[in-house]
Amino acid sequence: MKIVAGLMILIGLVLGAGAVLEFQHFGPEATPFWVAVFVTPASAFFVLAGVLLWFYGQRVRSIVVLAAVVMGAATVAATMLHVMGPPAMLIGMIGVIAVLVWFWRTRTAAPA
Repeated sequence: MKIVAGLMILIGLVLGAGAVLEFQHFGPEATPFWVAVFVTPASAFFVLAGVLLWFYGQRVRSIVVLAAVVMGAATVAATMLHVMGPPAMLIGMIGVIAVLVWFWRTRTAAPA
């Protein structure tokens, strides 16, 4: 669980830093600027969910999965708009897949 949380924090910081750099190089008339407008909060939410997972564990499963879905959507959208390249997309999706595998492996059995 701590490994997944650390991975979420690291991936969120890396992709968020890349998105913030788009603000420096592009203005509001360019597509990369608007992709950064959505990827930056998605990355921040991914980092926040990682921190919550680190401190609260299983109690924040739904927030963690929601953050993974938002991050996955932002990553795929940025890739489809040709703003994010394959390495960044791979990094983002590795984080999403790690969270979803963790969620699947730690699910609790339904009460009988």
